[in-house]
Amino acid sequence: MSAQTVLAATLVEPGRYELREYPLPDPAPGCVLVKMEMSGICGTDKHTFQGYTTQYGDKRLQFPLIQGHENVGTVAAIGGRGNIPISRASRSVLAIVSSWERTSPAENAITAGTIFPTTAARKWKITENSLHAKNPPHLFGGWSQYMYIIPGSFLVKVPDDLPSEVAVLTEIFAVSVGLDRAKQMSAFPSESFRFDDTVVVLGAGPLGLCFLMKARMLGAGTIIAVDLSEYRLNFSKKLGADYTINASSTSVSERLQMVRDLTHGRGADVVVECAGVPAAVPEALE
Repeated sequence: MSAQTVLAATLVEPGRYELREYPLPDPAPGCVLVKMEMSGICGTDKHTFQGYTTQYGDKRLQFPLIQGHENVGTVAAIGGRGNIPISRASRSVLAIVSSWERTSPAENAITAGTIFPTTAARKWKITENSLHAKNPPHLFGGWSQYMYIIPGSFLVKVPDDLPSEVAVLTEIFAVSVGLDRAKQMSAFPSESFRFDDTVVVLGAGPLGLCFLMKARMLGAGTIIAVDLSEYRLNFSKKLGADYTINASSTSVSERLQMVRDLTHGRGADVVVECAGVPAAVPEALE
């Protein structure tokens, strides 16, 4: 297997990608090699491309690196006889590379762990950005033909009847666990997310739409989507939004008044910021 090569979109430095060729590795004991089917583009991937290279606290990213942590693929090979409760040819969601903070293959080699299936609703610390592609086995991100999974990583088996186009959204939908947490605060009237509450979602991209759907699933009353794109706003209506507000044609004060008018002067009970830009934060706090 090692004589074969793999193509991967590699971020050589901020602002510059190259399609690079890497050797296809044999997985070490406890590791898994996955043939990629789909990989999403996260806002973090965009920020890394733009040059925001200090992430997850004070961690400085190293280049080159292979991005892609919203993944779905098929298990191609399993290394050794490790405690890995999956089989070859299983379709799995690879929502994250690792559950612990690691910066190099050398550190990975001495960290004990087991690949195991888990539910998607889990808070994860890092993504592929923390594992660079300088040294073998290189393939720590999903923007590659194959991805190398290290011990301690999480794999979620994909049901046979679930399309890959839906399974690849597992990681971003998992982030919507924040709404589940907000609903648990219902014992505190000033911070509650109760049945029939009003939820405002700032940003109707993939993440915002997942929050919008989760809000509807959890029994929210009025759901308001705010975005700059009329296309996205129209799409949000199909997924459960009651009202939409176009931020490109309204001022902050106008948007606030529109929310008050839609809620009989009360305002939003919960505001979810999914725009990913600093300008949206003051608006969420109003």
